[in-house]
Amino acid sequence: MNSFEKLVVDSVKNLKKPTIYFFLKNAGFSEHFVKNLRNTPSAIRLNGQETTINKQISVADIIEISKSPNKPTLAQECDGDLDILYEDEDYLVVNKPHNLACIPTRSHFANNLGGMILKYMHKTDPNFVLRIINRLDKETAGLVVVAKNVPAYNNISKVEKTYYALCNGKIDKDFTIDKPIKTETENGINKLKRIVSSDGKRATTHVYLCKNYADYSLVKLVLETGRTHQIRVHLSSENHALLGDTIYSSSTASHAFLLLKDVSFVHPKTRQKISLSCDFPKDWTDYLK
Repeated sequence: MNSFEKLVVDSVKNLKKPTIYFFLKNAGFSEHFVKNLRNTPSAIRLNGQETTINKQISVADIIEISKSPNKPTLAQECDGDLDILYEDEDYLVVNKPHNLACIPTRSHFANNLGGMILKYMHKTDPNFVLRIINRLDKETAGLVVVAKNVPAYNNISKVEKTYYALCNGKIDKDFTIDKPIKTETENGINKLKRIVSSDGKRATTHVYLCKNYADYSLVKLVLETGRTHQIRVHLSSENHALLGDTIYSSSTASHAFLLLKDVSFVHPKTRQKISLSCDFPKDWTDYLK
C-alpha cells in the first residue's frame, strides 16, 4: 500500500504556472520523480481527490503525493541481521560493521548492506527504493543513514558526521590537513588509490587528538569536504596512516581502523535534531584498553 506525503500550498507567486507539476519542481523534486508520479495510478491527490500532475492549484490547497512512485530497487536481497539504531516512517539508521560493502557490486553481490536493508524493508514496503544518504567504504564501519522515501531524501538537512580512527605514530596536538586530492591514474586509467596533488580537488580534514598509545593514536576527525578516501589519504600524507590500511600503508590487519561513530541531522518534518552514536567495535577494544 502506498504511503503519501502531504504538502500545503503556501504560495504560487514563484511558479511558472499554478499547477501541481510546477509546485513540485519548485519544491525540489526531480524530473525523474515527477515523471514517475505522472505514470503511477492514484499517486496524486488534491484536497483528498485523485488528480493529475497538471491540475491547477491555489494557496492553502493540500497536495498528497505517493512516497514511492519509483520502480523498486531490484538488487538481490541478502541475509544478515541489521544493527538498527533509529527508525521512523522516513529514516532508517543502521550500524555497518567493517568489511561489508554498502551497495551491491560484482564482488559483493550476495553479501552487502544494501541487500540486507532491502530484505528488511520489503517486509513492509515491496516497492522500497534504496536511498543511502551517506555511503561508507567497505572497510569503514559505522552509521549509515537511509531515506525511506523521496521527500525524506531531498529534505534532510544539517547532516553532521564525526569519525574516529586509530592511526600510526604519536600525535601531539590537534591540527588541520588542507591538501587537494585527485584520483591516481596509470596509462590514462583511473586506479582505486587517491593521491595528494596540487591539481586535485580541495579537501580539508580537522584532526583532534583523543589519546596517545605506545606507537599509535586515537583521533577524532571532522571533514569539511567529502572526497573518496579523504581521511586515509590525508592521514597517510602526514605519516599517520590508519592502522590496517593496506592501500596507503603496509599492514596485515583485517581492515582499516576507521569508524563513523556519530551522526546527526535535522528531521524535515519535526525540525528536531536527531543525534546518534554507535559503540566502538569489539576489535577496537584491545587497542583502547
